[in-house]
Amino acid sequence: MPWSSECFYGPSLAEGVATIGGITCVIRNILFQLPPVIALVALGMVIWSGIRLISSGADPKAYASAMSTLMYALIGILLLSASWLILVLIERFTGAPVTQFGINP
Repeated sequence: MPWSSECFYGPSLAEGVATIGGITCVIRNILFQLPPVIALVALGMVIWSGIRLISSGADPKAYASAMSTLMYALIGILLLSASWLILVLIERFTGAPVTQFGINP
């Protein structure tokens, strides 16, 4: 997300001075990047568990461990998708900006 005028005081970002409102900008930028990072980690877990499934051979413990990792990764993806869908639906039906972060003075 781009930095806005609430994050700094001055004629431009290069010459501006950080304000206390910059904390909300930093938190907003971190929260904006969090869902894609969680999705990438879950995708990596799915790939890793698939590799472990293929390489487990006839070892039942390795197979059970890989299936457990796969199950938890898929549950994580489903929970992330469901929570985001719920937030978007709340925003659509009520008009409240619940997917945007901001601190009002």
